[in-house]
Amino acid sequence: MQEDRHKAALKEINVYIEESLEGPDLLQRQRLLMTALSLGMQHVIELWLHKSRAIKPGASIKHEFFKSEERKLKLKLAGMLTKNISSLNNADRILSLAREVERNRDDIIYGAPLPSDRALREKIDYFFELKKTVKDSVGDIE
Repeated sequence: MQEDRHKAALKEINVYIEESLEGPDLLQRQRLLMTALSLGMQHVIELWLHKSRAIKPGASIKHEFFKSEERKLKLKLAGMLTKNISSLNNADRILSLAREVERNRDDIIYGAPLPSDRALREKIDYFFELKKTVKDSVGDIE
């Protein structure tokens, strides 16, 4: 996917997250918010890789990759990259934050309603930190 399409999708996701934060109850948006965060994470990672000139043409990052432990994640990404992942700016931090966004994703989307919005707020914080770290690494992504 081209960078401008990632940016457009990320803009739409950012609007949804902001609307969710401004609304009366995050828990009412538990499933869709977690879906948006997961999708947003994918777009942020792909933008990071595009701006780093490290992703092969046509390669697509899947959210499922980030359920893996770090070593397996890096192996999955290696086949899609033109550079060693470890050579990219802030790679370990970025991958760690992406994995935190994705952690427990399926439980939040498909499971029982959460008892409080704490977990959702943590996911939002990880997502915002991911975006900031990527921006610090490669420049503006929005």
